[in-house]
Amino acid sequence: MAIVIILNGTTSAGKTSLAHALQDVTSQPFLHVRMDDFLTMQPRRLDNHPEGFVFERVEGAGPPEVSIKTGLYGAKLMSGMRQAVAAMADSDLNMIVDDVWLREGAEQADYIRLLSKHQVFFVGVNAPLAILEQRELARGDRDIGQARWQYGRVHVGATYDLKIDTGEMTPQQAALKIQEAFSL
Repeated sequence: MAIVIILNGTTSAGKTSLAHALQDVTSQPFLHVRMDDFLTMQPRRLDNHPEGFVFERVEGAGPPEVSIKTGLYGAKLMSGMRQAVAAMADSDLNMIVDDVWLREGAEQADYIRLLSKHQVFFVGVNAPLAILEQRELARGDRDIGQARWQYGRVHVGATYDLKIDTGEMTPQQAALKIQEAFSL
């Protein structure tokens, strides 16, 4: 039975830094599976394409917001990611999954169904909006406004075993909290 820790949060919430810190403190090895890696697998011609994912500015939004619309191919890609996580867990590989849920709990339901034979921990990762926006700007690799648009959506319908506020703790502190909470 594999252990799968699923980190869900907005862009720039600190999921990747947290996953790396968690890999450093766990007694067993954990793979880090990033949603972003799956997004970069799709053909470039589907970047910002209705069949893949469309990132577009929300008209009339005060501070900028960038919405994400998922097409048929994009939905298949994300479903394939969850199925790949299950296949790796079935190979007895522990994982930390870095994800962004925008379908009101549907992604979590898929993980629960696919990973029923494994030990799964759901961790909500968040920070105050002002911090998320500062990080988003500092990264330089995101459309400014994604964090704001995702902020009120990413945790809707989700149930967590643990919530982490990366605005209040370092990735190392958050990793130790997760390690302790789940006896890793």
